This record gives sequence, C-alpha cells and structure tokens, in this order.
Amino acid sequence: MIDNYVFLDKAKETNLHLASLIKEDQFTVYKSPVHFAKALSKELQKITKDKHLNIVPPPRPPGEESVELDFISRHLRNLVRFREGGFGKIDLLDGNVGYIELNGFRREDIPKVDVVMNYFNTADALIIDLRENGGGNSLGLYLTSYFLNEDVPLSGLYERRTDTYSELKTTKVQGEKRLDMPVYILTSNFSFSAAEAFAYDLQARKRAIIVGEKTGGGAHPVNFMRLPHGYGIIMPYARSINPVTKTNWEGVGVSPDVLTTKEEALEKALALATESAKTYREEPFNKLKSLFQQKQLSAADEIKIQKLLALILSRKHMEDFMVNGMGYTYLENEQINAALAIFKANANLFPDSPNAHDSYAEALAQSGRSKDALKHYQLAVNLAAEQNDRRLGQYKKNMTNFEASLNP
Repeated sequence: MIDNYVFLDKAKETNLHLASLIKEDQFTVYKSPVHFAKALSKELQKITKDKHLNIVPPPRPPGEESVELDFISRHLRNLVRFREGGFGKIDLLDGNVGYIELNGFRREDIPKVDVVMNYFNTADALIIDLRENGGGNSLGLYLTSYFLNEDVPLSGLYERRTDTYSELKTTKVQGEKRLDMPVYILTSNFSFSAAEAFAYDLQARKRAIIVGEKTGGGAHPVNFMRLPHGYGIIMPYARSINPVTKTNWEGVGVSPDVLTTKEEALEKALALATESAKTYREEPFNKLKSLFQQKQLSAADEIKIQKLLALILSRKHMEDFMVNGMGYTYLENEQINAALAIFKANANLFPDSPNAHDSYAEALAQSGRSKDALKHYQLAVNLAAEQNDRRLGQYKKNMTNFEASLNP
C-alpha cells in the first residue's frame, strides 16, 4: 500500500487500521481463505472508500471442487464472471434511434465498434446502455473517438509512485465519426470504472446526455499484485484526471443530467446475452472436455487439442499462462494423457518458452519417457540462457534433479 496505492495518506491510515485489528486478533476467526479475503477487503475499503481495492483469495486446491467443476467447467464459470458483457442487443428503435447495449468494455470487441457504428449510419440519434456495465478496458476510448474530433484530451492518469501523468486523447476511427448526432447514455449504480470514464468524458465535453442513476464511483485504474500464500491484491495505482473538470468521479459517481431509476431509463427489457454468443464461447471448451475424457489419445486427437487451444487463445478466452495451469490441473489429478497432450500443445504453440518445455519435460518424466523428458529439460535450459531468463537457475535445478533420479 505504501509503495503502490494511489493515495499515500490513505495507505498509511489503512496500515495503522490493519495493525490495530491484527493486534486485537480480529482476523483469527476466519478459517476460510475466501471469508478472510472478503473480511480484509472490507477493512481496506472502510478506510479508503475505494471499491476497486480488493483482496483475491488463493485458488482452491485440487479435489476441493465438486466432480462436475473440473478445470474446463471452472474456467468457463470464471470467464462468465470476470468477462461477462461485451456487445449485447443491437437494435433500431422507433423514431430511427439506434440502441446499443454494452455490458462490458472488452479489448477484443474493439473491431465490432466499427461494424456497429456502420450499421447505425442512417440513425438519427444513439442510445448507449451502460446500466449493466461493470467496466473493462480500452474499448471505451475508441468508442468515445466516434463522437469527438481527433486528439481531444480525455481523462488521463496520474501515477503517484512515478510522479507522472499519462495523457489520453481521442484517436482516428475506421468508420465515419458522429460529431453532431445526439447521444444518450443510460447508467445505473452498477455502472463502474471504465464505463464511468466513457460517460464522464462525453458529459464533460457536452457530447452526451446521461440518463439514469448515479454511477458506482470507481475512477482508479488497477494492477493485480501477488501476495504470499497464494493471495493477491487488486491495487489502484493511479488517479484519473479529466482535463475539463480537473477532477474525476471517484467515490461520487457520474451524476446524470436526467435523474431516474434504471428501470425507467429504458422501458424495453434488454437481453444480456444471446445463445449464439454462449455457443461461440463454450464450444471449443466442450470439445476439449470430450477429448480429455477419453482413456487414450491418438496423434490425431493431440492435433485437435492443439488446434482447439490455439483457437481459444486467439479469441482471448484464455491467457497464455493458463494453458500451463490447465496442464498441471490434469497432471495433479493423475490424468497423464490429457496433461501430456496439453503440455505438448503448449510447447508447440510457444516453442520459445522455457517454461513450456520445462513443464512438458516434467509430464514426460512422470509418464516414464525419460529420453524425451531430458530433451525438453535441456531445451528449457538453453532457451532460458539465450533469453537471460530470471528462472534459469530453477530450470537448471529441475534438469539436474531429473538426471540424478536416472542415476541414483
């Protein structure tokens, strides 16, 4: 907190508060990591009033989840939880008014902005519904650029730790800008973070009318930082500053121009997701699950697994490091064939990754394929040396221990 939190005075006050609670043994009653994380988050927010600031509990150990919640099922559940949203319903309402339901700002949806805006090239006004939008990332900046000239300053970021200010400006868009079209933005108390930035910046430039409820009030960008014992912290590290208002919406929210309830902001009920989107998201995972349930995997099956993982990665439904984590999940559950196929695919997909080869070597060693294991241990060491990888020592140790096991 002292080194990274956006406000130093609040960081110091928070530390004093936590120290007093620890002295009073306030946290010893929590036996569950989840409950402890929630309690600690509550105490952090009690001082900072910062809804972004949260403690993340460690992942549950293998075997603790129910049988139904295998890795694939858990990942899909978390995918919906953490990345729920994106473009929802797109419609042309009575009166030639375009309607866009945006349930989350996702970087991978940026190309869709041009398609959607082109679809509404004959609309006379536009409603952007952010009532179910909990935030996200840079999609809002690109969409904002459709309604303002290029190089217009938006809310930039001041980082206390480096004493630097990063300016953000509107950019060039692929479609036709809408500099004069009337824009209405629907908000609720749930609207948060990047969704608020989008509404706040357009409101400050008098380019949109906000209709609905006051928003949640989270203006601080965050980093995820690892803590001991598998915990993590979502740490707000910078402060948003709008060049027009010279302030932001932290703790106070974006005030609507037309104050009303979220239910009354738009009479028509909205669909949050479509069946086709659900199929698109889950189909490659279901195919993987079906393959992993087989007792034996053929060479053709291994190729299918690699193609499916490549597809999932290209859609950004998994980050690169998650493939390795998936492999270890199956390895720890003694599903060696599935683990081998995953690690092999990972090594093929990321041939320059020392960690990918080191993990594949470990699985090969457990399956009794010593010659192949030694080959990939050596490859991991060589790649790490070429790349000056900070984990070179660990890769060397892994190879040495394996060689020692071959010649006890």
